[in-house]
Amino acid sequence: MFHTLRTTLSAAALSALLAVGAIGASTAPAQADSRDAAAVIAGIIALYAIGRAIDDRGDRRPPSQLHHVPAHPRQIVAPAQCYREFQTRDGFFRGYAGHCLQRSTHVALPQACARDYRTDRGWRTFYGGRCLSQYGWVREGHRSH
Repeated sequence: MFHTLRTTLSAAALSALLAVGAIGASTAPAQADSRDAAAVIAGIIALYAIGRAIDDRGDRRPPSQLHHVPAHPRQIVAPAQCYREFQTRDGFFRGYAGHCLQRSTHVALPQACARDYRTDRGWRTFYGGRCLSQYGWVREGHRSH
């Protein structure tokens, strides 16, 4: 959004400068010598350089940071006692029991990772291990540096 706004403002500023220059040039005598031509060319080059400088002030982040990647200032350790593996009708589940994570970590859990499964104690919420790792979580005993 800001890139489009910046480009639009740059174009408007350059157009205004050219219009003011054209008004000033039309009131001057019709004669022009080489010094006037050089000044006009220098003005065009200056406007071009200003436009490029404004345009180049855009994102200088590496391409990997231009896409949304959750930022994790620190790793959050998922307690080993919360880890569960069980068979579902969709396949094998490896992850963490939600109630156990909430009770042990006191950290907001990413809802994108939550899945509800029926257990012998009723419906329970579990959090997928791979999904949690994308949000900065690591399994206790498996910390990366």
